[in-house]
Formats: sequence, C-alpha cells, structure tokens
Amino acid sequence: MSAHRAARALLRVRAWVIAAYALSAAAACAGLIGLARLRGWGGFGPGAVIAAAVVCLLWAAPAIRLHRSAIAPPKTVPLAGESAPELELLVRQLALQLQVPTPAGIELSPDCDAWLDPRPGGPVLVIGAPFLWWLRVSELRGLLAPLVAGMAAAGDERIVRARAFANRSIGALHGRPGRTPRPFPTMRRRLAGYFEARAEVLERVVAWEAVAASRMIEPAARAYAHEQINMAAAGWDRVLTRLAQPAWESGYCPVGLNVALVGALTSLGRRDRMAGSLATRLSERPACDLLEQPGDVDARASRMAAELFEGRRIERTVTWERYVTSVTEPELVRRAESVPDEHPAAKRIRTLIAEAGVPGARRGEAVGAVIPGPRVGEAGAGQTGDALEPDIDSLAAYLAVRLVEARLASWGLDWLDGPVLRDRAGDTVPIHDMAAALADVGDVSRLSDWLARNTP
Repeated sequence: MSAHRAARALLRVRAWVIAAYALSAAAACAGLIGLARLRGWGGFGPGAVIAAAVVCLLWAAPAIRLHRSAIAPPKTVPLAGESAPELELLVRQLALQLQVPTPAGIELSPDCDAWLDPRPGGPVLVIGAPFLWWLRVSELRGLLAPLVAGMAAAGDERIVRARAFANRSIGALHGRPGRTPRPFPTMRRRLAGYFEARAEVLERVVAWEAVAASRMIEPAARAYAHEQINMAAAGWDRVLTRLAQPAWESGYCPVGLNVALVGALTSLGRRDRMAGSLATRLSERPACDLLEQPGDVDARASRMAAELFEGRRIERTVTWERYVTSVTEPELVRRAESVPDEHPAAKRIRTLIAEAGVPGARRGEAVGAVIPGPRVGEAGAGQTGDALEPDIDSLAAYLAVRLVEARLASWGLDWLDGPVLRDRAGDTVPIHDMAAALADVGDVSRLSDWLARNTP
C-alpha cells in the first residue's frame, strides 16, 4: 500500500461521515417540517423558527467541535536561526539532497524522540535534545534523513487532509482530559480506536517510503545511531529518576540534564568495559556542537523537561555544583533529625566515630560488636516503641551526616546513581549496607571495619 492509497482510504471515510451527517440533518429538517404542518404552524411561525434554530444548533455543535478538535501540541523549545545555524544548514542540505521542501522550523523536545510536527506555517522538525548531546554529527544526519524525507508527504495535500481529519476525529471522540464522559462512551472509544488504526497505517506507510528514499544517506551511521538511541533512552530515564525527580520534588529544576546524560552514558560505557571503543566514538564531533550556545539550550530543555514530566513549571533552577547542598543535604538533615540522639543505634554511631580517633564526637559509651537488648524496631522492657531506629533510610541519613561532620566522608554526585557519599580516596561509602546491618541485628562490625580503614 502506498501513502496516497492509505490517505484515500481515510478521505473516503471522511466523505462517508460528511454524507451521513448531511443526511441526518436533512432528515431532522424534514421531520421538523412535517411536525410543523401537522401542528398547523405556518412556515414562518415563531414555533417553527425556534424549532429550526434548535435543530441547527444541535447539528452544528458536533461539526464545530470536530473542526476545532486536535491533539495538543507538544512541549518543545524553539530554536531561532541565530542559535543553531549549523544545525539549520545540516537540515537544509538533507532536504536539498532528498529533493524535498525544507521544514518550516527546528525545535527541541526534552524527550527521546524525533518527528515532523504539523503547524499552520508548515511542518516543524522536532528533535529530542538528548540525541543532540549523545549522538555524533554523522549519526544525527543518518537519524534525521528519514524525517526530512517525510517532508514529501507533509507537502502532499491529500495526505495533509487525511492526517488532519484523523487527528480531529480522534481528539473529538476522546474529548478533553478530566471532563465528565460524554454520551455513548463505548461507541466513542471504538470509533476512536478505528481512526487511530487508520492513522497508524497511514503513518507506517509514509515512514516506510521516507526510509526507502533516504536509504543512501549515512547508512552505516544511521544503523549505529539506532543502537545509540536505545542507550540514550535508558540513560535519560536514569537521569530523570535519580537526579531530576528528587530536585523537582524539592522545588528545584536542574539546568544541565543533557550534560548529566553524557556523563551517565560515559560512566556506563566504562563500567561495561567499552572504554576503548567509547573513547574513539567520543573523539568525534558531538551533535550539540551544531548549536551556538549549548549550555543555554540545555537549560531551556531542562526546564521544559520539568514541565513535561512533572506537570508544572519550576522557576527555581540549580546547577550541578550546588545540587547536593540545595537538594540532597536538606532532605538528609531532616531525616537525620528524626533519629533521637539517645537512640541506642545513634549512640553506637557516635561512640564508634569517637573511638576511631575522630575529634568532636562524645566518648564514654561502651562499644560492642552487637547492640545488646531487643532488636532495633522492637520495644523492650521499660522502653517505648517510639524510642526504637527509625527506618533504615533515616538511620543511613543519620550515619551519613555524622561522617560528613567528622570529615571522614563528603558528598559527591554520580551521574548514574545520583548523590553518593565518598571517602577520602574517592570511593563510594556503603552507607546503606552499614545502616542495614546496624538496624537489622545491631551489627556494628561493618561500620567499625570501615572506620578502621578510613581513619588516620
């Protein structure tokens, strides 16, 4: 099936809908005229005029709703010509090579995707910002070539009308989110599913034809780019989960999410023993070099990511240099304060730090391999349940705060795992393992062994 054939199938459905709608309106008018004659109303009597107006409104409302309905536009970051001249040049060269019209503009999305978005002034090329920061220039050319080739279909009047009809029908049938369901919800869902299936067939055929037309442009780089796209999507999800989400919940928006993505994927490649091939690949020119001010664009895309994934615009921004002090430490201090200083586990932590020869901690409590008495979290004789641990996260926060105060460790930022505690050698402190052993059976051996290795 060709794209024209798929578009004609949708336009035939459109013609049937218009015909059925016109016939139903004519039948309603005929019924109204017959009713007026039976009632003895004149053709221009007030009753007939009012009834005619009501019928016209009832039949006009769905048509107006269908005309105005469309899928909501995506949240994107526009790129002015002066902010990305090399990227615009790359897209124009692709359009010239493929002999198709040039897109009306270029915009960035904070999502791992790329597509042509229909606009009144012509289709706009939307590129996922993570692709620009991770892909190389040749890979980006291979990735964008099929999309730019899709401009041939985007300029075809028949395909444009078929797409517009499908989008408006789907939007009208689904209705606005949060609204009370309209009449016939089951029928509406089935009709929406029908139009979605028809539209999907059209888009698949258009995509296949675009890929076939652009097959000779950067074939090797395009194949490698598709592998990198999956890697970028996984790393982007990790950055959003481990770094962006805690900041958004604290009311801050990190302004370098795409830089963090590069750091995360580079760390992942080194962990997977890909350092040799990774170094060769990273020596090539990154696609973000096609932007005049990559840092500014990254900041705008990061703010848009908060609006897209968090559902709200966050005005307070934070750099990675201030991320820990602004986002991580306040939450850790709050959790640490929930652990009473007189709690047995808290006493053991302070005593072990003091016995290790660290100044500033109180001495005098007995140190044992295991905390005597009931397990942490269980109330013993003469003790209330409230007096006993705190959960493991709170105890880990208490231990982390005490180690940082004693200058035995400091906070660092891991692009894959988020904020981590590092010792003087730069290694990650197994803070949760030590807290879990302390909370489960009162075992302080892991903490005491770590202190023995990391104190002068």
